[in-house]
Amino acid sequence: MDFNFLKSKSGSMLIVTIVATGLFLVMMLGAISLGILQQKLNMSNISKTQALHVAEAGVNYYRWVLYHDHEEYCNKETCLGSPNYGPYGPYEYTDFTGNVAGYYQLYITPPALNGSTIVKIKSVGWVASNPNIKREIEVECGIPAWSTYSTLANAKMRFGEGTQTWGPIHSNNGIRFDGLAHNIITSSVATYDDEDHTGANEFGVHTHKTSTDPLPPTAVPQRSDVFMAGRSFPEPTISFSLLGDYVNQTYNKASSSGIIFDPRNSGTADSASINTYWGCGNSGSTCDEGFHITLKTNNTFDIRGVTSVRSDCSGSPSYSINTEGSVNNYPIPANGIIFVKHHVWVDGQINNSRVTILAFAEPFTGATSNINFNNDLLYTNYDGRDSIGLIAQNNVNAGQYSENDLRIDAALIAKEGRIGREHYSSSCTNYIRDTLTIHGSLATNERYGFAYTDDTGYLIRNLVYDNNLTFSPPPHFPTTGEYTFISWKEK
Repeated sequence: MDFNFLKSKSGSMLIVTIVATGLFLVMMLGAISLGILQQKLNMSNISKTQALHVAEAGVNYYRWVLYHDHEEYCNKETCLGSPNYGPYGPYEYTDFTGNVAGYYQLYITPPALNGSTIVKIKSVGWVASNPNIKREIEVECGIPAWSTYSTLANAKMRFGEGTQTWGPIHSNNGIRFDGLAHNIITSSVATYDDEDHTGANEFGVHTHKTSTDPLPPTAVPQRSDVFMAGRSFPEPTISFSLLGDYVNQTYNKASSSGIIFDPRNSGTADSASINTYWGCGNSGSTCDEGFHITLKTNNTFDIRGVTSVRSDCSGSPSYSINTEGSVNNYPIPANGIIFVKHHVWVDGQINNSRVTILAFAEPFTGATSNINFNNDLLYTNYDGRDSIGLIAQNNVNAGQYSENDLRIDAALIAKEGRIGREHYSSSCTNYIRDTLTIHGSLATNERYGFAYTDDTGYLIRNLVYDNNLTFSPPPHFPTTGEYTFISWKEK
């Protein structure tokens, strides 16, 4: 009896041991599996993080490429077009020891042919040890254009009372500002001699409105009644000499996919120009004085030869058309560049168009072609879809017979001369005009001015800055600075 009881008890303990062992094994295997899964998840997360860093490296690399060549959109490979604009690569990403840690591919979307300076860069990155996990980063990079400034000058500037400005203003020399500035005013000099009056040097940006600023080295007063966003000086110079290379490059673009008007005789005229106008620039001929361009809302423009201009008054050219020839109509070219080797008068209105008009006779440095306006030049859309650039070799002029209430929607550059209006004495017709509004920007080599201290010219000058022009300037407008990130997102 006792023996049988012990045998039964021994069998029960065996069953308990087996069950306990099984439960332990299940728990142990579960713990091991959980540990392995956690390790895989950790490795996956590490790979995801590293892949993001590799993708970022691709973006930063291509920003470096654009720093050295602003128009390199294919990484010096065969260009791949829409819709993907890639991939380029894969390219190796090496760690600090020189070992290949991962790879990235690039997709580079260039700006529209007649559009902005914004380049889209998409980078897809992964690590060498886990190529199945990939991260994508897409950024937009833009390079500011000269039209970033409401007014940019290479000379001493004076803005009189009655002037209101809404965009940033910069001069490579000094600025006297007696109007109302809604944005920052900067100068490249700390002090300068304001030649409009005698006395000691004044601040690089100063005012005489109501009460004159104190002289240096006194602390600069805030003067929020004039400088609503402040003033800063000295700031870096923006070199007008850079426009020399720009004009040559833009002329090449006009030769390839723009439009050129050259009025010189056959054999001398540019072979890439519209030959209808070859020889019309001779004295007394159909475009002796230049060309009149009227922009239209159907993405075309009318052009006429200017055969004569109105007489000078008080020693100042009228810059106003007297007679002109017959009209021809052309579409605005694909890249938006109209290059004229003579003087230009421009007016009209655009709708969903982008165009840059250049007036440069040869030689491109030293000749004196002007751009003149006497009538309104308008956008239909003020959201960046419409954009006009006017770049003159010499002056950009408002003529003697300009409208009493004149509006110009455009970014203006006078490479070697000035933007403004001639001084017409009280004996001249239209010596006083009422209101001028420029919606866009101005860049002038010499001193800007549409009004004079004897109360001639435009009594009210409204310089309205178009903030669409910062990264969406007129086609192929000159740029300043380097590419900067505008947006960053992971896809």
